[in-house]
Amino acid sequence: MDADAVRALALALPETEEYEHGGLPAFRVRGTRFATMLQGSTVHLMLGELGIREAVAAWPEHCSERWFAGRLSSALVDFGTIDPELMRELVTDAWLARAPASLRHQVGG
Repeated sequence: MDADAVRALALALPETEEYEHGGLPAFRVRGTRFATMLQGSTVHLMLGELGIREAVAAWPEHCSERWFAGRLSSALVDFGTIDPELMRELVTDAWLARAPASLRHQVGG
């Protein structure tokens, strides 16, 4: 999977907009960031603490914890090595973790 494919996954989710965050492409839903693309083949996904820990435990070869300002902030995911369906699931989970309840029903959350 490449960066364009990850971008397409994010932008396919309801009310997602792309913007620049720290000079890098990022994605938000109703003003709340759920993903930031990084240099190379990685992306930060804001899955919530439980979601981050679950992803890292289940797929340590693709996911690792990232901490910012003393708190667990995201899962760093290597999209260059991951199965595309798993990447779709993780991007969707990040969106669901940040989307308002009024939108979640649109993707089954």
